[in-house]
Amino acid sequence: MKILRCTPEHVEDILAAIKKEPDWEIFTSEATIDRYRSRLNESLTYVCYDDKAFCGYMRAILDNGFAVYISELYVVPGWRNRGVGRSLTAQVKVDHGRLPVYVLSDEDVYYEKLGYRKVGSVFEVV
Repeated sequence: MKILRCTPEHVEDILAAIKKEPDWEIFTSEATIDRYRSRLNESLTYVCYDDKAFCGYMRAILDNGFAVYISELYVVPGWRNRGVGRSLTAQVKVDHGRLPVYVLSDEDVYYEKLGYRKVGSVFEVV
């Protein structure tokens, strides 16, 4: 498994994967997809590949000098429970270790399972 910073070439893999998920339509509808494509390119976005297979991605917002906020984490269904999500969030922590990393989550059980600490309405990546 390789974690890479997202480049414009990776964006179509991300969009193709999340288009298959009805809950992700907020990002892939005809009205929003171009804006989201731009956000993926402008944000702190990481992708995960195993050989040439796309496994998942994570998008974060860097509040320079203060914190990093993970806003989306997606793992392709066939790659779930293989450490992809943990690896993506760990890479952000490695790359921005001096800053606290927080997850904006609606999947509390998942982040609790990873051992992240609940801080108000977010989780801190430890």
